[in-house]
Amino acid sequence: MRTLYHTSPNIIDQITKDGLFGDVLFFSPDVYYMTQSEHAVVYEIALSDDQIISARDLYDEQIIEDIALALDTDSDTAYGYLTDRDQADGEDGWYIQQCQAETARKLGYVAVESEDEQGAVYAISMTDRLDMLRLSDER
Repeated sequence: MRTLYHTSPNIIDQITKDGLFGDVLFFSPDVYYMTQSEHAVVYEIALSDDQIISARDLYDEQIIEDIALALDTDSDTAYGYLTDRDQADGEDGWYIQQCQAETARKLGYVAVESEDEQGAVYAISMTDRLDMLRLSDER
């Protein structure tokens, strides 16, 4: 089992799809504090290795097509973004991480493991998965 951590400035009591990242929350193998808020809530989630897929193993034609359309690029580049073989910048990178989480879910996984500027990151589409979160710390 891997224990992963998510930090939020607020208590998470519902998951919606209308945030910047849709229903996706991002987790780290280490506790981190990226919030400027004086209040921080740390959540943990425990996942087995068979619940996690590497971004390099992702494939979904529709999502690749969606990425190509959204980022005005070809399908090979879109596939490279989806699988972390190429890196999208800024908000495009966040969009790709959201697409990775969606693809992982479609393929039957809970989380997708990829890399960003902070190191290993795990993206999870949290719709109907709120009960998997456990409050770990609050400051």
